[in-house]
Amino acid sequence: MTDLNPDGPHSPERTAQAGQMFDDCSRFLAYAMMAGKGGVACPSDVYRLVADLYSATARLPQMCSQMEEFLRAQTTTGRLYEARGRDIETQCDRAAIHLDQAAAAAGALTKALQAAQADIAGLGVKETPGD
Repeated sequence: MTDLNPDGPHSPERTAQAGQMFDDCSRFLAYAMMAGKGGVACPSDVYRLVADLYSATARLPQMCSQMEEFLRAQTTTGRLYEARGRDIETQCDRAAIHLDQAAAAAGALTKALQAAQADIAGLGVKETPGD
């Protein structure tokens, strides 16, 4: 799947594929950033990557809220069941608390990444060490 037009088409399968791609991309970046792997060559590479990361993390609170809304709507319609015998509303309430915590953490992560990018701004690599 390469077409990630925000306007769709959307389906549960494509959403799952996009989630898997998000995971795969984070794994790729983690390996690319290892010392000696060649994933970055200069501070501007890090600057750009940090910008892309905070752009992505800035969307996480919205996604958490939307997942919570979906679960609440499904609970209201009576379409959910709980395979382990736990109370559905309690489990959705607990999930909502954790999704709210994740959204707050993502917001803090976004702000920290933005601050890191501001710190990196202006850094460069000398043509010869000691210059």
